[in-house]
Amino acid sequence: MKRNVTIPVPGSPELAEELAAAAAETGMSQADVIRQSLKLGIPALKGRLGPRPRRRRSLNDHFKGLKGLELPPYLEP
Repeated sequence: MKRNVTIPVPGSPELAEELAAAAAETGMSQADVIRQSLKLGIPALKGRLGPRPRRRRSLNDHFKGLKGLELPPYLEP
């Protein structure tokens, strides 16, 4: 037997208006708009805010990227 899970999500009046407008525009129910928004938005959220592989630069390269910093001669390649 499948059970639905209800997740209470607080929202603002502006969000409720946007939700109602999206439902009217697409002909979907507000519940369907919420479900589809989650399905479409979660991958984008993970892509933008999830952990990224770190690309480490050498300390010299880091220092060279700083504006107005003069490197001592022993750090120059």
